[in-house]
Amino acid sequence: MTREVLSAWASLGVLVVGAMILVVTLLPPGSGIPGCPLGMPCALWHGLLFALLGVPVALRYATSRAAARSPLRVLAMVILALWIFAALDELAQGWIDGREPSLEDWLADMAGALIGLAVGSVLLRFALRRSR
Repeated sequence: MTREVLSAWASLGVLVVGAMILVVTLLPPGSGIPGCPLGMPCALWHGLLFALLGVPVALRYATSRAAARSPLRVLAMVILALWIFAALDELAQGWIDGREPSLEDWLADMAGALIGLAVGSVLLRFALRRSR
């Protein structure tokens, strides 16, 4: 698979998971989508959702030509973008009946995103090693 194809799939993954996060976290309770399923703490649920986002973000980062030129700068921008997305998602919950923004959820979002980035990196390295 070429870098461009991998990058396109990663971009699609980022869009799909990002949209899923917005749907799950911004629909009012009782709309058919559980706020925090299976009785798990909401912070853990938020962390899992953002970890799921971190995996395709890591793949997109790894296939980026900009990251190849300046890896630390682009990684800082990726983390900042995740930080802003998580913050805006939490703030938007203030306008949804039955939801409220939470610093704990935002911290869980960020922790999950960073874990997802790390897991995505490891998975990519493993996949590249196996394909050789």
